[in-house]
Amino acid sequence: MKNQHNDGDQNTTEHTFQADYTTPIGKLHTLEAGAKYILRNNSSEDDRFDADDTGKYEYNKDQSSHYKHLNDIIAAYLGYGLKVKRLSGRLGLRYEHTIQDVKYLVGRGEDFTKNFDDVVPSASIGYKLTDMSNLRLGYNMRIYRPGIWSLNPYLNDTDPSYISQGNPELDSEKSHAFNLSYSNFTQKFNINISARYSFTNNSIENVTRLMPDTEIEGLKNPTGKDVLYSTYANIGKTPVSYTHLRAHETRHDLVCRLLLEKKKKKKENEKKKKKKKAK
Repeated sequence: MKNQHNDGDQNTTEHTFQADYTTPIGKLHTLEAGAKYILRNNSSEDDRFDADDTGKYEYNKDQSSHYKHLNDIIAAYLGYGLKVKRLSGRLGLRYEHTIQDVKYLVGRGEDFTKNFDDVVPSASIGYKLTDMSNLRLGYNMRIYRPGIWSLNPYLNDTDPSYISQGNPELDSEKSHAFNLSYSNFTQKFNINISARYSFTNNSIENVTRLMPDTEIEGLKNPTGKDVLYSTYANIGKTPVSYTHLRAHETRHDLVCRLLLEKKKKKKENEKKKKKKKAK
């Protein structure tokens, strides 16, 4: 194995512009609106140097990587709140448009542009049982955008038996969560009980299968042999359940705390699906 070393440099600049507006409508209603614009520019330079037989290091352009990554996010949201006696509620809706533009200046990467459009809802309702106790039910969604390495359509055939490629058709991961909580507060005793269930039906997973290289689109000089082909797909499913109990008692100089948590996470095994595809 040749001696080698890498010199790298990474830079990120980010600017955020945001405007929010909130106004009451009568005594029962509240309206919220806002917009945000994030300009994020990333650049990366990773230079590789390999030593020759004399020990002199020479620049290896093929194994080096320089790229610029433009990542702009345009978002707008609208929220509505209601409070009637002991009952309160809130509805929210956020829209996000993401622009990803990646350009490779040096290396084997392939320039690409990918846009995402995501609508993110949220809702909650609360009921005041007494002056010191509350019951609340809520729902929210979170999004996770794929990284540029998962999106990059460049076909890496450095190893002819193992060919990898990103998937520019990936969608944002969407995680849904439901929360139910009860809280009671007194001068001597506080208690919080909550239960949470969340799931993701399209998480990004690496998929590897055995296939003839003649079926790999864009591969130069295929041999007709079976090779391992690796890419990414929105196939993961991840349900998570969570229960939480917290009790806090204060009596003179005695403080007692009780914390019970139970968390269950189950990630579906996609190997069966991958095997089926490989057959």
